[in-house]
Amino acid sequence: MSYGGSEDGETSPYISFKLLNILPPITQSDEEIICELSWKSLYNAPKYEALSYTWGTTAQDQPIQIRTISSQFLPSSSPTTEIVHVTKHLRAALLRLRQNTVSRRVWIDQLCIDQNNITEKNAQVKLMADIYQRAQQTVVWLGESDMLDVDKEAIISATERMNFRPLEREYSTLEDQDILTDLIGFKAQGDAHSIGQRRRGILAGLLNRPWFTRAWVYQEVVVAQRGVVLCGSIKMDMDIFINLLDGVCELDFREAGEAASIMHSSKGYKPMYAIREARFESRYGLSLFGKSRWLSTLWQAMGNLHATNPRDKVYAFLAFADSKEEARISPSYGKPITSVYTDATLRSISSVGSLDVLELAIKGDKTREGLPSWVPDFSKPLPSQPFMTHNVGSTGFHASRDSTHTSTTSNTESTSLTVRGHTLSTVAFIHPMNFHNHKPSQTLHDWFNLADVTAWVESVQRHPTSSNFPENPEEPPSTLKMKVLRTLFAEGAGSDDKPSNLRYTDSEAILQVYENESSILSAKANNLIEMPFRETDSACITALKIQYSYYQWMRKVLKIMLNKKFFLSADGSLGLAYEAIREGDLICILYGSKTPTVLRKADYGGDGYRFVAQCFVDECMRGEPYEERGWTEENAATFTLI
Repeated sequence: MSYGGSEDGETSPYISFKLLNILPPITQSDEEIICELSWKSLYNAPKYEALSYTWGTTAQDQPIQIRTISSQFLPSSSPTTEIVHVTKHLRAALLRLRQNTVSRRVWIDQLCIDQNNITEKNAQVKLMADIYQRAQQTVVWLGESDMLDVDKEAIISATERMNFRPLEREYSTLEDQDILTDLIGFKAQGDAHSIGQRRRGILAGLLNRPWFTRAWVYQEVVVAQRGVVLCGSIKMDMDIFINLLDGVCELDFREAGEAASIMHSSKGYKPMYAIREARFESRYGLSLFGKSRWLSTLWQAMGNLHATNPRDKVYAFLAFADSKEEARISPSYGKPITSVYTDATLRSISSVGSLDVLELAIKGDKTREGLPSWVPDFSKPLPSQPFMTHNVGSTGFHASRDSTHTSTTSNTESTSLTVRGHTLSTVAFIHPMNFHNHKPSQTLHDWFNLADVTAWVESVQRHPTSSNFPENPEEPPSTLKMKVLRTLFAEGAGSDDKPSNLRYTDSEAILQVYENESSILSAKANNLIEMPFRETDSACITALKIQYSYYQWMRKVLKIMLNKKFFLSADGSLGLAYEAIREGDLICILYGSKTPTVLRKADYGGDGYRFVAQCFVDECMRGEPYEERGWTEENAATFTLI
């Protein structure tokens, strides 16, 4: 069914879209919803709001009345009225949005885009970032509330009392943290503690609502000028609401630890944090667009956001992609999913001469049929955390230095990719330990025994087949331990919240924390460590807090090891890679890649290679081999990825 649209879904020569007018009820008790729908010029539109919500169930069985009126773009002899069926969740939102005496003009995708007209859908999806950016405000509809009135009042009161600095990196002052502590019951006893626990559960429940994991909401709220959150009758400023959740999450983690933090374990924590960071960058004039934001956003979406149509795992984030004509991705819901993903990958590579997108091409057990090895399956989460996440390249890795990938084809339908670079080594030995079932509650020593891993390295180096290993002068045991620890942590890859006085490469400091783990945990258990840092702390307490902050950071960084393998290369280098690697795989430094790449010769025996994984190789992450091995453009090799 098409209501209010043109036959081909376009309204050339105007860039236009549909707006919905929600009419006031005829009587106070009237639950019948009547709306008017009309085409408007996007760049000369009347004031309007945009709704950000989830469809809820796919069943569209709730009737509303839509009156399509004539417009300057689509002249009509007379208005037409029809009954349109929407989801239950949307109908509830319309009732909350409807005003008693005046109409309310809004943009709602379910009603303003004909979902059955692919041509119209392709055209309108291109405009969605502009639609939300030009709206007076974006209304976030979380659904009806089941909170007790006393809890509603406490949450709203906390936001009013706190000295929020909206969208700043530090979510609150020390006084604000005391307010949050009271709100969620830490340090309280008896009934007050139980009430705080209930409120913590309420806030975690909000983060578990479907809105936080819907792919399209990221773009909708990140580009919004301002926003308001509706949850039943509760209404809060969007940025203050996000800061409240972020503040409670951090306090919950700090006091309860990651294992007991119900806020951190909620489905919406990571999307909420990503939205907050992106809105911060937007507020302070930092770029939301281009390679880094595009890849970081896609990575977040792969693991945390969901879309009914797999194509939307790309199309929902076009606002953050490269806008140059040759790199622009045009929505095409009629194309096969594999073609959509291949096209997005090729355009990402060719637009900036970077192979960073390969970091997302790690495949799990279930791979989409027909997808080349070097193309990410954007519809599925990665089996492990990438070496470069959030703001891609923030770790300072530059394995290929400043080299760029030069595209050899402009054919976006190609299933092969030609790349150039140098062979570093091969995978020679893989440590048998794995990190499949480790949990946040486990200590560093539960995750791995550093002495055992170091002993394994020493035994491999003495192995008869290791004769190609370079002869190293006798080095203290602590030096090898630091190298092993630095490799297992991949220098803190993927972390964007390391302690300010801890460098990624400060191996001696993290070795000391690892070896002092039991003492640090004992001090915490005996309440000798009470975060955060305060001016009244003694020198001894400050030192303990510094060690504990290192320890907390190390616990977070441990996630980089999940589903990865520790290995030694044929030239004796230590490395960490996804567990798909095999002995004999090639380790290469490819032009345009910030990390080394693992390739495998194609099974059919031709010249092609399958992309296996990106990896970390100690002392090779900043182009060190270029001088050591005399690498130049002239002696680079060519590899065809299939």
